[in-house]
Amino acid sequence: MRRTSLRLAFLLFLTSLSLGSLLLGGCASGFNLVSVDEEWEMGRQLEQDVARQVDVLNDATLTSYVNQIGQRIINQTELSNRPWRFHVVRDDAINAFNVPGGLVYVNTGLIAAADNTAELAGVIAHEVAHGAARHGTERMTQAYGLNVAAALLLGQDPGLGAQIAAQIAGGGAIAKFSRDDEREADVRGVRYMARAGYNPEGMATMFEKLVADRRRDPSSVEQFFSTHPLTEDRITDVRREARKYPARGLTTNDGQFASMRARANRY
Repeated sequence: MRRTSLRLAFLLFLTSLSLGSLLLGGCASGFNLVSVDEEWEMGRQLEQDVARQVDVLNDATLTSYVNQIGQRIINQTELSNRPWRFHVVRDDAINAFNVPGGLVYVNTGLIAAADNTAELAGVIAHEVAHGAARHGTERMTQAYGLNVAAALLLGQDPGLGAQIAAQIAGGGAIAKFSRDDEREADVRGVRYMARAGYNPEGMATMFEKLVADRRRDPSSVEQFFSTHPLTEDRITDVRREARKYPARGLTTNDGQFASMRARANRY
């Protein structure tokens, strides 16, 4: 039997054990038996399924700009040797989300709402951090057990990918992160930002803007808050983390942002 088949058979065997603990008491944070290789393989399938759920924008200039920021951040992560892909979604809602397997989606509404490069980079860094910490496959493991890897990789359940994609894109249960996940993504994201050359204070000011928007127009940030619990305490913690990195020499704004924001506003 091939090595991949052996591993998948082992995963299916473990499923019978893991599902019992999931049903009895839930899955502990950090529980993830989907390998990195399997996650990136799953990502290729999920990318196609997500494309059927959202309006991925065919704007090479805007996508290139988001990718440029994203790749600088990716280079600071523990998974920089993996292929990551960034997509811009035509959607006025202020939101971004990560899909397992190195995929990050940024709404035009988020780009239009940011005041500078660092604020946009802050949300991108936060989503990259969820991906680097592999929170998505942890949530999938909790929801589906280890069957998820075998079913997707072996094509045993053609509808599973679409179901997962709909959950992630629509802010369903799989897309909802715990407070511990959010805290980890904040800390990692601030570190990645600073090392990539972006002022991490931008993450805090963008989060403040999101909280203010929730008070003024809750529907505009409903998707973001449905999957990312955001409190004043979190903003305080992000600002504390950001102070560990002197802002001198770090980018708050670049020469492209204004035109990219205007471009996003046209959609």
